[in-house]
Amino acid sequence: MKKRAISVESLNYAYPRNKKALENINIEVFEGEKVAIIGPNGAGKTTLFLHLNGTIKSPQKNVKIFGKSIGDMEIGARIREVGIVFADSDDQLFMPTVYDDIAFGPTNMGLSKEEVDKRVSYAIEKVGLKGLENRVPHHLSCGQKKKVVLATVIAMRPKILVLDEPTANLDPKSRADLIKIINELNRKEGVTIIIAMHDVNVLAELADRVYVLNRKIVANGSPREIFSDFTLLKANNLDAPDVFKLFKILSCLGYACENLPLSFDEAVNEVLNTIEREGIISLRASEQTHSAIKEIMNNYSGVWTEGYGKGN
Repeated sequence: MKKRAISVESLNYAYPRNKKALENINIEVFEGEKVAIIGPNGAGKTTLFLHLNGTIKSPQKNVKIFGKSIGDMEIGARIREVGIVFADSDDQLFMPTVYDDIAFGPTNMGLSKEEVDKRVSYAIEKVGLKGLENRVPHHLSCGQKKKVVLATVIAMRPKILVLDEPTANLDPKSRADLIKIINELNRKEGVTIIIAMHDVNVLAELADRVYVLNRKIVANGSPREIFSDFTLLKANNLDAPDVFKLFKILSCLGYACENLPLSFDEAVNEVLNTIEREGIISLRASEQTHSAIKEIMNNYSGVWTEGYGKGN
C-alpha cells in the first residue's frame, strides 16, 4: 500500500483584514501520484502551496509530509522532501550564472563540492540545458528560465515536486519539453507531483487525479469525471479541454465514443481505432443537432457564435 506523501486536514487560512483564502481544506496525495489543483483566479492555490513547503505554517500542525508536520521540520528536512516551482521564474533566479543558481540549494545543504557538481550536472542533463551553465539566467528565454528553476529544485532531489502554473507563457515546443521532463521525473524516479494550472488542454497529460479548489475543495476525481461535470465547471469559472468539447459535439453528429478524449494524442488514437474497427466515420445532422451543439457550447464556455450553422 502506497504511503501518503501529502496530508492536509481541516486547513483554514485568512490574510490580514480577515480575507479568507482557504476554508476547511482536506487533501491527500499518495506517493508517486500526479495530482492537479484547478480553480479560478484567487481560489487559494498559491496559498495552499506555500503551506506545503512550510513557507506558511499552520499552528494546528495539520499539513503533513510523509506523516510529519511540515511546521515541525527543520528547513533542511523540508527542502529534501518538498521542492516548489513558482509561476514566475524570475522570483527564483538570483545568481550570476545558471550553474550558480542550480548549485545554490545543494551548497546550502552542506554537500561537498564534488556532490554539488554531480547534482548540478544531473539536473542540467535532466532538463536539457547542457552548454548553458555559464549563461546569465535573466538573459534566457521564458522556456529556458522555467527549465533552470526546475533544475534548481531537481538538484535537491525532493520526493515531492510542487509546480505552480508550469506551462504558463510557454511556446508549444517548450511546453511539450516541460511536460516530458515532469512525467519522466514521476515515472522513472517516483517523484510525487502536485500541480496548480489553468491550462486544461494539457492537464490530462500531467495529472491522474484532480482537486477543484475555490477557497474550499468543491470536487475531486479523475480528469474525465471533472471535465464531464459542466455544472461544476461553470460554477467555478473553469472550462474543459478543447478536444474533449469537440468530441462531445461530434457525439451530437452520431459519432459514438465511450470515453471522450482529453488530449490530442487520445483523439488521434480514438479516430484511428474507429476507422480500423468500422472502416468509416459517418456523421449526420438532424433537426435537433444545432440546438444540442449550442447547449454544449454554452454549458462549457458560455460562448456561442451566432452565425454557426448558417453558412458562416
